[in-house]
Amino acid sequence: MALAALEAVTDAIEATTDFLRPVDAGRWLRLAVVVFFVAGGGGLSLPFNAGTSATGGGPPGGQPGAGPGTGPVSNVDLPALADVLVLVAAVVAALVGLGLVVWAVGSVMEFVFVEALRSETVRIRRPFRRYLGAGLRLFGFRLGVSLLSLAALGAVGAAVAFGVVGGSPLSWSGAQAFAFAAVMLPVLAVVVFVNGLVLGFTTVFVVPVMLVEDRGVLSAWRRFWPTLRGNLDEYAVYAVLGFLLSLGVGLATGTIVGIGAVAVLIPFAIVGGIVFVATGGALTTPVLAVLGVLALCYLAAVLTLAALVAVPFQTFLRYYALLVLGGTNESLDPIPEVRARIRERDPTPPTAG
Repeated sequence: MALAALEAVTDAIEATTDFLRPVDAGRWLRLAVVVFFVAGGGGLSLPFNAGTSATGGGPPGGQPGAGPGTGPVSNVDLPALADVLVLVAAVVAALVGLGLVVWAVGSVMEFVFVEALRSETVRIRRPFRRYLGAGLRLFGFRLGVSLLSLAALGAVGAAVAFGVVGGSPLSWSGAQAFAFAAVMLPVLAVVVFVNGLVLGFTTVFVVPVMLVEDRGVLSAWRRFWPTLRGNLDEYAVYAVLGFLLSLGVGLATGTIVGIGAVAVLIPFAIVGGIVFVATGGALTTPVLAVLGVLALCYLAAVLTLAALVAVPFQTFLRYYALLVLGGTNESLDPIPEVRARIRERDPTPPTAG
């Protein structure tokens, strides 16, 4: 009977309450930094304003009076188009690079987070240096699994497109496109599910094993695998409850942050309105610069608010997973002291598998 995965929910609430009380501003801020990266940048989304336009000038020299019929228009448009393409490529490369950096830092922060919950002491710099190698190995594993999933999806898609549907996708009829979608949507669902399950279990169960026993990712997976295989009912219940709890946490976090974002917007909107009115509504470069700074400050404030709000929710979710892991295999328990303290208050623990 899957007791550990069920009773761990209330134990996780108790562990989270113990961990976060008494409330200390500095401790909470450090946790917010960790959670920001662990949760994928706290919903990081950096807007890039295309305010810089490629200036191609007038027609090329030697054609001052060029008009319709005096030469191909493409000769004038191609340089500007090339500049735009270069700009788009640079922005995409910057976004991909930024995403990889955040992902890599977040992989190291996974160990910092577990170490904080395990020791009930929140530090960043020392654990970050200590687990840098392990975190980068985790990042490589995550990246490899994601690329493998994309490759598998692409291979199946190509096989279906050319081996089942037939013909070039550019020449497909509506019926052919529908047939391709009908085949690929279930495949996409399976790939996304398996990819999410592997990466999710790696994060919440394999990372603690790596930390407790000083193992690599694959070695920790081999160590965890017999526990997973021998307690499929427990981990199936965890997967379902964890998914539902994550949905609830996402809804609660989004609601609180949404209300807070509106409240935070008010002073920024007032200052922006004063600047706009004081300058007579002229959108000059200095005015746009001030409004841009205000927008960036507002974005930073909302992201900070989101990270602070996420602290108790993410702490609860991670404690829940750690308690399930220890409840199914005591030798892998990353938080035995926390579990013992909770059991002193509730002397009826679930039977470990």
